[in-house]
Amino acid sequence: MSVTPNENDVLLGRGHFVNNYPGNLRFRRIANEQKPHYIAAAKRKEKRSVALGVIMEVQSSDPPGRFLIDSSGSKISVLSDGVWEVASQDKALEKVLHRMREKDGEDCLINTEKGAQEKESVAPSSVDDGLPG
Repeated sequence: MSVTPNENDVLLGRGHFVNNYPGNLRFRRIANEQKPHYIAAAKRKEKRSVALGVIMEVQSSDPPGRFLIDSSGSKISVLSDGVWEVASQDKALEKVLHRMREKDGEDCLINTEKGAQEKESVAPSSVDDGLPG
């Protein structure tokens, strides 16, 4: 059954539109807030419990957030491009667990900048320019 996404829905898919959809931005914020609990969880069952908590928080929004999948197979650039259907609980859980395992984009940027700074601070030991003396 086709549904119309609301602002709290999480759209499953790829691309700029999906990444910047309000529900996806909120989902990433919620997931990032819970990520320390996920990382600290020693057992798979505990990690799953943290992920289920993220799903419950999305679903407890007003209006309730859902995890939606585009069944049209088209490239999504605007909301009306997709034919949206509610994803299964397993699919939603898979999305949350994937997000929890991902490195955050900001962490990657900071690590990249840090690496560049470290490279700049290392002075070459001795450069052989081919000239005598």
